[in-house]
Amino acid sequence: MRAGDELLGAVFNKDHRYVIPIFQRPYVWDEEENWIPLWDDIRKAAESAETQSAEGDDEDAQEYFLGALVTQHRSPIPRRTPTSMVIDGQQRITTFQVFLAAARRVALEFGALHAADSFAALVRNRVSVDSEHPEDRLKVAPLAHDLRGFEWAVRDPDDVSSPPSAGHKLVRASLWFEDAVRDWVKESSSSGDRLDFLHFAVENRIKVVSIFLDAKDDPQIIFEALNHRGVRLDAADLVKNLLFQMLDRQGDHHLEHELLNDHWSVLDSGHWREEVTTGRIKRVRVDILLAYWLSAQRGEESSVEHLFEDFKRWMRATQARAAEVIRDIRVYADTMDRLQRLPMSSPVAQALDRLDATKTTTPWPLILFLHASSEIPDDQALIGTLAIDSFLMRRAICRMTTKDYNRLFGTLLGAIKTGDVTRAGDLLVAGLASQTAESRIWPDDSAFISGLMNNNLYNDLVRARLRTLLVGLENHLLTSRAEPTLPHRAASKALTIEHVMPVKWEENWSLPDGVPGSAIERRNNSIHRLGNLTLATQSLNSTLSNQAWNKKRHTLQTHSLARLTTGSILTSPEGVDNFTQDEWVATWDEDRIGLRELALIRGALAAWPRPSEPDADFVDLETFHVTEAARAAEERTRTDNLVHGDLLPLIVRGLVVPGDRLRHQKVRSGTEFHATVTGSGGLDTSAGHFRAPSPALSKLVGSSRNGWTDWTHAPTGKTLAELREMLRESLREGAEDDGEADG
Repeated sequence: MRAGDELLGAVFNKDHRYVIPIFQRPYVWDEEENWIPLWDDIRKAAESAETQSAEGDDEDAQEYFLGALVTQHRSPIPRRTPTSMVIDGQQRITTFQVFLAAARRVALEFGALHAADSFAALVRNRVSVDSEHPEDRLKVAPLAHDLRGFEWAVRDPDDVSSPPSAGHKLVRASLWFEDAVRDWVKESSSSGDRLDFLHFAVENRIKVVSIFLDAKDDPQIIFEALNHRGVRLDAADLVKNLLFQMLDRQGDHHLEHELLNDHWSVLDSGHWREEVTTGRIKRVRVDILLAYWLSAQRGEESSVEHLFEDFKRWMRATQARAAEVIRDIRVYADTMDRLQRLPMSSPVAQALDRLDATKTTTPWPLILFLHASSEIPDDQALIGTLAIDSFLMRRAICRMTTKDYNRLFGTLLGAIKTGDVTRAGDLLVAGLASQTAESRIWPDDSAFISGLMNNNLYNDLVRARLRTLLVGLENHLLTSRAEPTLPHRAASKALTIEHVMPVKWEENWSLPDGVPGSAIERRNNSIHRLGNLTLATQSLNSTLSNQAWNKKRHTLQTHSLARLTTGSILTSPEGVDNFTQDEWVATWDEDRIGLRELALIRGALAAWPRPSEPDADFVDLETFHVTEAARAAEERTRTDNLVHGDLLPLIVRGLVVPGDRLRHQKVRSGTEFHATVTGSGGLDTSAGHFRAPSPALSKLVGSSRNGWTDWTHAPTGKTLAELREMLRESLREGAEDDGEADG
């Protein structure tokens, strides 16, 4: 067995075929956990080479290690390309080939012929045109399960065939890497130069740890030794070893015991050595802390995968004192502990909870810097943390990209360090607000409102992000007048998202026969809006299901404690004053969804504020409110088919006719009040249009009245209650007739 580091160019430049043995699993890598981190490393290597070339300095070129490759020698066969068996690293080597083939196609797309030819040598072996084994042209021989997808993924640029299976991960990887490389190339004014630097980096800056097994070595034993046996050294162990060796070289040997016992030892045990899952990769918590600390020092992202190499390079470049570094790392460790133990009543704890719930880690180095630096006042640290929270929430609701966050936060951190750190929070707010690039802009109120008014919000937002929005609004609605309770955690799955009007509304929320398509469309467009969403426990959510409104309202009144429900569904929300309490809860419809949505948007603007420039357009949500209310009122009176009144069933059965007069007479004064039945089943009165009898009469009389018993139907002399009883009787008789017929 031989082992050593090997340039990626050396792995693929030679005529060689890497065979995936049958006992390996099929290709399983995916975008979030694998392709993005791999491309980030390749891109950084290329950009580093590009920068050093421009500066004329390549003496201290950074190399990138992209994991291990374990291969076993296979006996050569005459007239065949030499082969090796891939014992470990088959996912990585397969993905490299897909990436290189994608880069070759993009190079030809931009007319970068030199780069295209260079990449071609890395994805094709030299095989004669009359060879009996054309498959030897491929650098990797995948499993049969992956063969067709792999052949398409590494196809030649002139191959315009359709993919064998659009959902195969190798097909998706091919398309994803093409898009990633293409977008990256477009950022440069010289596509050819940029692609040449990409090829240069692949061949000269990127390495793998290669382990070569002889034919006599047992691959299974080697595989087990690499993956299961022994205790793997964490990056923190290597960093610790480096720092304490440097103490002696820097003349601080006498501090060794103090620094070990009082500062570092806590990081060697307890929760700092617990494994934390990042994607599908498990890392000890202290490695993540060190990556955050180093990112804060460098002003750019430091990945855990390259932590030790990055750390060593930074120490050498800055000539930092190891003793000071050890002490500062401990400060960051204590700060991280303190922040993660804050009670949920703290705004900082709620902001960090949202990071946890959405698995967002890029702001952590900046947040740790704000709270760990003794020069930064607490109020400035709070201002900065809440600005980051608002920035992330607003961009998420507006469905904007997250791809540039690491560089943005690194740039802002560097700017704060060179400025007045006692005003760090204000500087961060100003820095975020000044961004103009699409990948960095902090959405203003108008854009935020537009994002929140999305009629497909439930489906368009990632579920974790939608939960953070609703839980954040729930916590914002908690007031001192409510019973004492701790704010909820968005990262917890205790609360689920509930549609008030159910997705399958046709079952118990049906519209009357004959309504126009516009009414059905309006209802469908209301289901997934913010105004129709609330939070409920899993058991309550299951109970509610598709219940009719009267039953669902009773269930919510009995069990729900969520302010999102009690404060804006079971009672009219603040700012909505054109409904009495009884009118508001009488039904749940498109009008109420729209008005509640506006109330929740007010809460979102307050919970995640953004500073406005003095001359910026001011978004007056009251204008939205007035417009929505006017539109709803117009809909109620303009068309009989969009909103239906309570008397419509009587009209359908012929007990009441549109245009019929209703009257009510006060006993003592003899004063009479009148109403006219409309075609929609509502009532027109001198005080306006009403959908139900009781609100209409109460408004006219000036006190609460039961319209069903107090309104008299002039043509028949019967009360509305009597007519309703006649309707119920006829329905019962109809049901009995149907039963007899069935028998």
